[in-house]
Order: sequence, then C-alpha cells, then structure tokens
Amino acid sequence: MAMFMYVYRVSVSLLLLLVFCERTVEQATQGPLSNICTTTWYNTSLMKIPPPLDKKDEDAINALLGCSSREMLLPPSCYIGFTSAVTCDCYLEKHKSCRVVHIDFSNRQLEGKIPEEIGGLQYLKTLYLNGNKLRGSIPEPFKNLKKLLYFSLCDNSLEGPIPPFIGEMKSLNSILLCKNFFNQTIPPKLGSLPSLENLDLGHNLFSGKIPDELGNIKSLIRLYLVDNQLSGVLPVKLGDLVNLEELHLQNNEFIGALPPSFKSLKKLTYFDVRGNKLNETIPDIFEQWQDLRILNLMGNSFSAPLPGQISKLKSLTELYISDLVGKSYSFPDLSGMEFLRILTLRNCSIDANIPIWIWKLSSLHYLDLSFNSLFGAIPEAVNPSLNHIFLRRNKLNETIPSWMNASSYVDVSENQFKNVNICPGKKLNPDLNLFACCPNETDEVAKGDQVDFHFKNGTQFCTQFYDHLYINCGGDSVHVNGTDYEADVHPRGQSTFFMSNSSNWGYSSMGSFLWARHNRYTLNETCEIHAGDAQLYRTARLSPISLKYYGFCLKNGEYKVNLHFAEISSRNTKDSHSKAWRLFDVDIQEKNVLRNFNIEREAKGVNMAITEEHITFVNDNRLEIHLYWSGKGSVKYPSVYYGPLIAAITVTLVQSELSKGVLAGISGFALLLLILFIGFSWRFQDKLRREELELVELYPGGLYNFRKIRAATKNFGVDNRFGEGGFGTVYKGTLANGTAIAVKKLSATKEGMYEFVEKSRAIAGMKHPNLATLMGCCAGDNQLLLIYEYIGTNSLEDALFGSDELRERLDWPTRYRICLGLAEGLAFLHGGSKQEIIHGDIKPANIILDDQLNPKIYDFGFARLYHKQKLEGTLSYTAPEVKDHPLEASADVYSFGVVTLILISGRKVTTPRAGGDTEYLVEEAQVKDQRGTLMDLVDNKLLEYDWEEADMVLRLAMKCISSRPFRPTMSTVVKILKKECSIETIKPKLGDSPYRKTKSCLLF
Repeated sequence: MAMFMYVYRVSVSLLLLLVFCERTVEQATQGPLSNICTTTWYNTSLMKIPPPLDKKDEDAINALLGCSSREMLLPPSCYIGFTSAVTCDCYLEKHKSCRVVHIDFSNRQLEGKIPEEIGGLQYLKTLYLNGNKLRGSIPEPFKNLKKLLYFSLCDNSLEGPIPPFIGEMKSLNSILLCKNFFNQTIPPKLGSLPSLENLDLGHNLFSGKIPDELGNIKSLIRLYLVDNQLSGVLPVKLGDLVNLEELHLQNNEFIGALPPSFKSLKKLTYFDVRGNKLNETIPDIFEQWQDLRILNLMGNSFSAPLPGQISKLKSLTELYISDLVGKSYSFPDLSGMEFLRILTLRNCSIDANIPIWIWKLSSLHYLDLSFNSLFGAIPEAVNPSLNHIFLRRNKLNETIPSWMNASSYVDVSENQFKNVNICPGKKLNPDLNLFACCPNETDEVAKGDQVDFHFKNGTQFCTQFYDHLYINCGGDSVHVNGTDYEADVHPRGQSTFFMSNSSNWGYSSMGSFLWARHNRYTLNETCEIHAGDAQLYRTARLSPISLKYYGFCLKNGEYKVNLHFAEISSRNTKDSHSKAWRLFDVDIQEKNVLRNFNIEREAKGVNMAITEEHITFVNDNRLEIHLYWSGKGSVKYPSVYYGPLIAAITVTLVQSELSKGVLAGISGFALLLLILFIGFSWRFQDKLRREELELVELYPGGLYNFRKIRAATKNFGVDNRFGEGGFGTVYKGTLANGTAIAVKKLSATKEGMYEFVEKSRAIAGMKHPNLATLMGCCAGDNQLLLIYEYIGTNSLEDALFGSDELRERLDWPTRYRICLGLAEGLAFLHGGSKQEIIHGDIKPANIILDDQLNPKIYDFGFARLYHKQKLEGTLSYTAPEVKDHPLEASADVYSFGVVTLILISGRKVTTPRAGGDTEYLVEEAQVKDQRGTLMDLVDNKLLEYDWEEADMVLRLAMKCISSRPFRPTMSTVVKILKKECSIETIKPKLGDSPYRKTKSCLLF
C-alpha cells in the first residue's frame, strides 16, 4: 500500500510538471491567451487555418483583460467566453496577419484603468466596455483609433474631463459615456464630428452650458445629457439639429424658456426636459413635431396655459406636464390623440369640467389629473382599459360611479362628491381611495375605514386626545430611546388610505412606479446606519407621487415635528453620484418646509441618517404632513423607486403650562435678579482676584502682568499680528529680556476668567516635541492671554497653500513625519499627560511648523471651556456629532483624519465649484473609498512617494472620519504609523469604554 501511494504521488507530480511546462511553452510562444479571436474573417480557400493575430492587437487584448504571462493560473476575466466577443479581420493586411475590428467586453467585471496598449488597435471599429469597474480617465493613445465608429464606456467609474482629442476622431458614429464620473464642461470640439449620430453623456458630473458647437453636428440623431449639472439657457443652435429624433435633457439646471428655434426639430420622437428650472410660457413649437411620441415637461416652472399646438401632436403616446404656475385655464383639447396611453396633467391650474372625450380615448390606461380645480361629474361608463386614475384634491362634486370600485387603482380623495355609488353586496375596493372624498359619505364608505376626518375630527368624534405621534414608517413597532414607535407595515400605496389601529394617525398614498416591474411602497433593508436610533432607519415608506401622513385627535397647540430620513440600501452603494437622484417636497400643515429635498446630499451619503426638525401649530386637532414628487430627480438610475421617502415621524407637543404673558414676566424678573447678583458678585470678587488674574509665572523667577505682555506685543499692533486661530488672534512679542513669545488674545467675560486661569495652570509648562509649550497666561481688561513659546509664523496651512518654495519642501517623508508628529501630539494630550485634554479645533492653521518642518500643535486645552460659549469649532474639520453631544476625544480623531486627507492630497477641505456649489474633500474621499480609487487623492505634485505608506495613511484617515463608535484612538493611530501593528488588525470591540487603553491595535 505504501509503495502504491509513493508511485501515485510521483505520477501526479510528473503530470503537474508536464502541464506546467506545456503551459509555460504555450505562454512563451502565444502569450497568456491561446485563442483571442472568437470570430475570424479569412479566405478559407487560401489556407486551412487563419494567420496569427498581430502582436500589438494581442497585447492590447491581454492588457484589457488583465492577463499576464507571468501568471501560472490566469484570472477568470482572461477567458474570452461568448462567440461575439472579439472579431478579427485577416483581409486588411492580405492574410499576413489578422487585426481586431470588434471588441465586446461588456459586463466582464474588468478593473483598473483602460490600458494604453489599446492605441495599437488601429483597425478597431467597435468597442464595448460598458458595465465594468474601469476607473481613471480615457488614455491619450485612444486618439490613435482612427477607424473607430462606435464605443461605449457606460456604467464604469471613469472620471475627469472628456479629452479634446475625441473631437478629432472624425469617423465616430456613436459616443456612449453615460453613468460615469466625467466632469468639467462638454468639449466644444465634439461639435466638429461630421458623422456622429449618438451622443450619450448622461449620469455624469458635467457642469456649465451646452456648447453652441453641438448644433453643428447635423448628423446627430440621439442626444442624451440627462442627470448632470448643466446650467444656463438652452442653446438656440440646438434647433439646427434637423435630423434629431431623441433629445433628453432632464435633471439639469437649465433656466429660461424653450427656444422657439426648437420648432425646426421636425423628426423628434422623444423630447424630455423634466426636472430643470425652465420657466416662462411654453412656446408654440409643436406644430411640425408630427412624429413625437413622448413629451415630458414635468418639474419645471412653466407658466399656464398650455399652448394650443399641443393638440396637433397626433402620434403622442405619453404626455407628462406638472406644476404650471399662473392663472387657471380650461382643459386643453387632446381629443385627437388616439394613441395616447399615459396622460399626466398634475397641478396644472386647470379649472374646468373633465371633458367627456378623456374617458373615451381607446388607448389610455394611465390618467393623472390630481391637484387641479376640476369640477363636475364622472360618467357612468368609460373605456375599460383605463385602470390607473388619480384625481386627488380637485372639486369634483357629483356621484362616484360604481365602475370605479371595480377598477384597479383609483384615487378620488379630497374632493366634494355628494355620494358613492357602490353596488349592493359588493365589497369596497381597497385600492379605491375615498378619504375626504365626500362631505356626506355613505355607510359603505364609513365601514371601509375611510371616514372623512376633514369634517369629523371634532371633539364629539375623538374619545381621546393625544400630545404625540411616533411612527416607524414602513416597519414594525420598535422601542427607541424610551419611546415606542408604532408599526407602519401596510403594503399598499398605489391608491390607498390606511388608518392605524389606534385611529390617531393614518396615511394616504397615491401613484404607480411607471418604470418598475413591480410596485414597492415599503423598503426593508439591512442598512449600516450607526446612530443611536438606527432601528428607525432600517425601513421606510415611499410613494411615486404623493404621500400624506395625518395625525388625528391631537391636542391643539405648538408641536415639534421631526422627520427622519435615510437613503437606505442593503448594498451600501455610493453609485448614486448624480446630484439628481431622489428629489421631493415636504409640506407641513400646507406650508412648504422642504423644497427639492435630496436625502443623500443632505445626509452626506447613502445609509446616512438625517433628521429635519420643524415647529408647527395644530388648531383643529389634525396634523398633515405631505410629501410630494414634482417630477425632479432620476426615475430609472440608480433606482426605479423614485419619489418621496421617509423613515420615521416623531411629533411631540411643546409643553407650556403658563400663558406667554406670565412666562415673559417670570423670565424678566429672573433676569433682573441674575443681573443684580452678577453685579454684586463682580464688585465683591474683583478686588480679591485682580492680582491673581494679572500675574503669571512664565518661568522660574519672572512675574509679568497684562501691561507687560501688552508692551511686549507693542500694544497688540497690527504689524505684530501673524495669525487667526479658532478662538482668537495671535501676536508675536518680545519680552524685556529678549525672549520671543507668541501671544494669543481672546475676549472673555469675568465669569470665565477664574476657570480660565485654573485651566491654564494645569497645562502650563507641559512638554512634548509636538506641542507648542504654553508658558502661561494672564488676564486683564476683559482679555484672556495665552503665552506660548515662539516657534515661527508658518503653519501647515501656509506650507500647503502658501508659497511654492515652502510647498516644494513637503516631500513624502516630510508629510509622513508631519502626520506622525501630529498623531503623537494628540495621543499625548488624550492620554499621555496628567489629565485628558481635548483640543477641539484641529486644523492646518493650528499646526505650526518649525524651521525643520516639524509640527507643533497649539491652542490646546481650552475647547471645553470655549464650547460653553461656542457650539462648534471650524465646521469643515469638526466631527458631525459635536453639535449634539459633549466634546470627546473622538472629535479630535475625526479632525485628525480630515487634516490627514488635506496633507496627503494637498487640497483644501472645501473647494468652490462651478454653479456656486462647494466640493467637500471628505465627501469625495468617501466616494473614492467606496469605488476603490482612494489613491487618486494623492497630491499630483508629489513626484515620488511610498505607495504602500500612502495607501495605509489614506485608509487610516478614512477610519478616523468614520462614525464615532468606530474610530480608533490616537494611541492606536500612532502605533499604526510607527508600523508597530497593521491597520488590518483594527476591529471594533463593542461594549467596553470607547477609549480603554490596550496594547493591541483594537479600535477601542
């Protein structure tokens, strides 16, 4: 048996050796891939097998797929797979070699940058790399693809501007760059492409205006510029695109009117300008658009009425218009649109009867006429294909016909119907929303729990009155912070009124997700929100059009309404990079409180919580919270579930037992007593403390008072001022014996002086290589003075953003040393001194560099004292929890992370962007971290740097700016920077004190 096993092992080893040798020979002779061309065009009458593939083409394919001859086992991406992936043509060079003419590597999970070897594919005509994980920019050798007709790089993580040389590739027919991170402006050179038919730059970050030069592309058929940050007026030159069939401009920031020149676009089949800021009257430009099938003008501020020429669009199948402003007008004549399937005229100031021809359009199946002033009756018979009818909040005032109870989804809530015609024995359709439909509703309506509380919520109908409302929207009941939030798990929402079991609240939802396979009105995701009330953000309720929450039988009075939001996602995705994803409005008691609210932007990311607090009044025992979608924001990418979304609602009565007059009198009397007490105390204690406050021991044997410090700084002269800190102004001074000092001058009240002096004495003389030594303090003339050793006038901010000469000295070893020194100084403050000291305002301006560019922190030890008067330090560097929680050492850790990002990137924490927006470095770092491109932040002025160190420092910075319970201590940061342990060993250890000292690299 032993001999058999021995022979067996030897045989297997020899077999593996032969396989390895064969593989090595193959790779040496043919490269990593033995077969690249899945389709080959060659003359079979000349040769039995095709000639070899050109070496440049072979190298380009291997580079695209990430294949390397040095690898014994190739990654899965190296296997070409399907038969249409690579097409090779051997006729081009007369069968001497074959050349690649077509590549389709869509959805292959390809990573990294587009290789420069792609420039060797000189015969390439079509290139599809969409749906991968490619990053970086379009490489310069791309311009060598002179024969390229079509290329698609959509749905990757490419960034930067579109290189101008794209406009020089004259053969291009289609450019598809959608769903990336391309930014800056659209290159005018694209207007010089004579054969371009398809241009898709949607879902990117382009800003500025549409260049007029695009109007020169007479061949253009389809233009997609959706979901960008484009602004300005629409170019008149676009009217010259006479062959244009599809024009998609939705979700930008265009202003002004639709250009009259657009009437020349006679071949249009699809026109969409939804979700912009267009205004003025809609011009009569539609008469020649006889092929138009889809017209979407929603989410703008056009003036009513609609132009008469819309009635001439006989081929129209979908018409979307909403939120017209101005005077009311009659119903537009659309009777000739026999192919119309979807009609939305929502909130369009229409004051008229619903014309009878609406109900007879043979193709119509979706009708939204909500939020107008429609009146009159609804006919007893309609086209049976009409199964989505939304008529909310009009003035319809006859009888609700029986056929509505049998239709799929009907919303006639908030009208003035006289009664409801329900056939005897028929149950009420749960998707027929009758809430507040009828002042004199029938018994059948009442039995369906759709009682008209608008007329019946007086005291005689409320058995109990409430002073609060707690709803966990879209989820089960939960107990959070001592409060029980009621469940809200009813699955319906297309046309629904729901009353809670307690009958003190309900919701009314309306709308269908037009581009989703299935409607979904509650979200239940495993999100990664780390707030104390995280349970509230694991679920949410959403609606495509209108979602109203009602509080019934509430005590009258002043209420605080907290609306809890989070863009929850089980994938924790950050691919919603467009500024226009989910945008909606919020009204409370019919008063607008949020306009174009973007959860992700306001919460600074996906799975991040944000609470909006508002004060309102309840006068009729009823509260109304209305979330409404006006047509802005993306509807397909990255989610088809657009429209308003809310995670939880907290409503509490603002308690006040006494009248306002009594409270004002008590407050005034208390204030008077307090002033008298302070005055007497001040006068009594001033004499006792004056000497103590005016004297300070700067070093053994020397006593100096406020007057001498003022003299040393030449009366705090402007010429001696060299900096502004978080809490005051810094001056250079020279004492009588020639000692140079830096004096920080702060204003203060006398109540804070004694505590100030005690605090100063506790930290004066504290020594550390990375702390500016506080020699002492003194006080006088309502001024507090901190006296530091004088180091110099150059701060880290000066070094990074001041003179070029100083910045050139910031090579990689110096930046790493500064980072480590800053960490060691903070670690000493937090745990290495006799007491825990929190800085509270770490930023580049508060880090002084000596002549050797070693960092020294100053301004430390006074954050808690000053936080009694100032609620925050410098906001861009301050941890988000500081405004709601006491100052802790973890706030310094957050600020250290922000400063580290600035130090490594060489960029300011905030940078103005075109359009008035501000680019926040922390947000960009979080996006790049999610995309795996964090190293792109490294300062491009660093000619040489240690890649592994830079990667470690950036990842450590991201740990420091994470949620408060998950940040490392500064002592842990120091160990990692000293390479005593790896960042990979950082793990949260919940349950212990957040800053327990440990020898390991645990997070806590």
